[in-house]
Amino acid sequence: MSESPVDTLRGWHHQGMPPGIRRHFLVIPSVICAAQAALTMAEGVAGAVAIEHQHGCAQLGGDARLTEQVLTGLGAHPNVAGALVVSLGCETVQGAGLHRAIVARGQRAEFVGIQQAGGTGAAVRAGRQALARLQRESAADPPVALDWGDLCVGIEAAWLGLSPTQSQVFREVIDQLQQRGATVVQAIRAGGPDADRWRARTPATGAGAASLGTVDYATRPSGQGVFFMESPGSRISQKTGLAAAGAHVILSPLAAGLPAGCPVAPVVHVGIAPYARPFAGDVDAMLEEDPPPATASAVLAALERAVRGETTMEVVGTFEMAIHRIAPTM
Repeated sequence: MSESPVDTLRGWHHQGMPPGIRRHFLVIPSVICAAQAALTMAEGVAGAVAIEHQHGCAQLGGDARLTEQVLTGLGAHPNVAGALVVSLGCETVQGAGLHRAIVARGQRAEFVGIQQAGGTGAAVRAGRQALARLQRESAADPPVALDWGDLCVGIEAAWLGLSPTQSQVFREVIDQLQQRGATVVQAIRAGGPDADRWRARTPATGAGAASLGTVDYATRPSGQGVFFMESPGSRISQKTGLAAAGAHVILSPLAAGLPAGCPVAPVVHVGIAPYARPFAGDVDAMLEEDPPPATASAVLAALERAVRGETTMEVVGTFEMAIHRIAPTM
């Protein structure tokens, strides 16, 4: 990491929220049926990001609750300056309740119902007016100087299966983040060997056993330290859960699949060689098969760049999200 003063890390204090490193206006459809309206509302609006998902209707019990929990966590994310919930009106995950849950977390938020507005066209107009209000209200959000103690870093699980020399780099990164005071949330694949690997590979200093905690999927830690979060195996579901848990920035070991960002948190992709060499231009750092000694510093520098400015995927403008399903959807 560079030797520049930590107070040069950029942030904003959004109303009622912990400080964030982005100023997104998140448009959240409470159900798949409202997704197109949400996308249309966000088109051409500076800072607006509309998410898409396939949930919110014909879900039962724990699945419906998890969908609402994830969407609430994204809407109340520190990097979000304001949230707009878009509802159809007859869905399982009711938009009005989702809006109330986001407001209860301290976030400024607006609500638009397609049926209540009298149709899609009227709802889109109302949504754009709501986004304009959120922009005006957030214009006075003050910039703040941050250090790593103000930030939460989420880490996907893939590094736990790497070779000892490659996984050592992530151990060093976690150790350095802890020494700088950052909170770390590590995704662990549920039902697999990751928990034992995590305990074995977590550094003895800084991120030792005394500081290790657990959080449920998509649940924000109640304090500082190092936490593991049981997650599905899907990289995208891990990323979504880490963001819903409040991770300001996410570290993604790219050992499979393609690089893609997150709607609310910048994603720093670490390309795992040899797999990621064909994507070298789409990652923020590269982890070679025999990493040189400075590799951990390069990963930390990429994290710092993500706090200060855009990641590669933010420049490209691509992101993904996925909500884990507990049971089959009707």
